[in-house]
Amino acid sequence: MKSKYTALTAALLMSLSVGAQIDESYEVATWHGFKTSAVSYTFDDNTSNQLPVALPLFDQYGFKVTLYTVTNWGPDWTALQKASNNGHEVASHTISHPSLPSISAEEQEAQLQQSQSTIRSNVQGAEVLTLAYPNCNIGDLATIEKYYIAGRVCSGQIISAKPGDYYRLSSMIVGSQGEVNSTSAFQTKVELAKSSGGWAVFLIHGVDNDGGYSPVASSVLSEHVDFMNANSDDYWIGTFAEVVKYIKERESISISESAITADSLKVTISDGLEDALYNQAVSIRRKLPVNWSTASVYIDGAAIESDVQSENGISYVVFDAVPDQGVITIGSAGGPAIALATPNDIPPVAFHPNPFSDTIQIKSGGSFKYSIYSLTGQQLSSGEGNNSIFVGKSLPSGTYLVRVNDHSSISQFKIVKQ
Repeated sequence: MKSKYTALTAALLMSLSVGAQIDESYEVATWHGFKTSAVSYTFDDNTSNQLPVALPLFDQYGFKVTLYTVTNWGPDWTALQKASNNGHEVASHTISHPSLPSISAEEQEAQLQQSQSTIRSNVQGAEVLTLAYPNCNIGDLATIEKYYIAGRVCSGQIISAKPGDYYRLSSMIVGSQGEVNSTSAFQTKVELAKSSGGWAVFLIHGVDNDGGYSPVASSVLSEHVDFMNANSDDYWIGTFAEVVKYIKERESISISESAITADSLKVTISDGLEDALYNQAVSIRRKLPVNWSTASVYIDGAAIESDVQSENGISYVVFDAVPDQGVITIGSAGGPAIALATPNDIPPVAFHPNPFSDTIQIKSGGSFKYSIYSLTGQQLSSGEGNNSIFVGKSLPSGTYLVRVNDHSSISQFKIVKQ
């Protein structure tokens, strides 16, 4: 795990921890990976050069983007499925791109709900939790909140690390009709995000000569993503939904320690948010206890990626964790945490068949509890089983999240009913 600590990052860490219930030995990063700022690239209107020309420029460095799709404008569902499988966000730009304030609340609901359901039906695994307002005009807030966790406007500002309104998150228009129309203009904006510790969101339509609004040259995009890769220590590039989830989790997180011994620490990380919905890993660091030279981190007995780094003469163990996803133990090298149960010691949870058409069988060693959620986080059913149980008969076709608690671990899976 690469990270770079700066005085600005440290100041933000301190200010963000004031209102949270965080053990004094821990710090939660303002941005994932302890980067100085966040950057998101959002593409609107599914113009023809976005997927074949622009997306490979980001893929070469593993950067993930958000594709705001108008469902009645002939989207390439096969290509969008491939993009989603590769970690890009496929999200809503309504059915037909109307200005939301100009239509009735009933029409708005149809545009929002049907856009979401159409994308989910055509892009398996897509959560579709964020919305780009057509022409940047927000509609009926109560209706929007029923389906989405955040919405994007285009007021041209860098977003604060603590946004005041998740449904009016700003973006900056790229291309011939916007202020971000050159490599230097891109650089100016991301450096502003870096200096303020904020979040830069770019709004991209046309690419080269594909006929889209406010086109930007692919050569400009290429030069910019090369710059971002060369300066990746400073910038976390995340999808719009990833950054929203991260901020909400970071602002709600609680961290406490128990069962402290000379060479192991048991840690509880929670955020009070809906677990099936808020599943973004948060970056955390903990000061190494006295006489520890190194450390490893485990979730439910399985080792996860961690790193020991130093800043101003203080050593930290740095790791990423999703709140409420299991028992976390930090152990010194050679301590008892190394001998914790491995995944092979824990009865596996299995589903069969998946996808399914009638019912799906959940199998787990011994007794367990389960809950089934929609992709928007609504709990649909729950119950208990002993070794196995058949569920899902009353579910309509779609993709769902299942959370299984077998008393030694908590696991989360996606299931698909055809």
